[in-house]
Amino acid sequence: MNKKMSRTNSIETELLGEWNLLSSENFDKFLEKLGVETVHRQISILQSTTLTIALENKVWTIFTEGAFAIHKTIFEIGKEVEERTSDGRLVTSRWTIEKDRKLRWHEKNQTTGVEMYCELYVKNDQLIHKMKCSGVKAKRIYAKSRICALRRLSSVF
Repeated sequence: MNKKMSRTNSIETELLGEWNLLSSENFDKFLEKLGVETVHRQISILQSTTLTIALENKVWTIFTEGAFAIHKTIFEIGKEVEERTSDGRLVTSRWTIEKDRKLRWHEKNQTTGVEMYCELYVKNDQLIHKMKCSGVKAKRIYAKSRICALRRLSSVF
């Protein structure tokens, strides 16, 4: 997709689809600050992760799939959501879409009070996932799945 074309797409259109993890920076330290146990952190770091982002009737679904863990988050923009994370933490979160074309959310652990801030956006045809918790920042970068891109192309013809 060329730059001119991506400017005309909505953030929703840019984010939707299947994304495969390419790289991860400081993810272990970030998960540690969140209070994720060592075993779950190591599994999260070692597994190859795929994100599938969908939107239907204003309801977003982010399906995170790895070799050892699967998690589904369902939310509406601006509404608070309570969920249990894949490692068992009970959290509440609120999601927003900002003018800078970023999907952002704030999450708070209901037991410990630990908070995290995250954002998702597309840059240079890659999905950027930035995270921050107690001063620790992490970043994960994803590439659009080729299978997903081929499905989209085949629907055009």
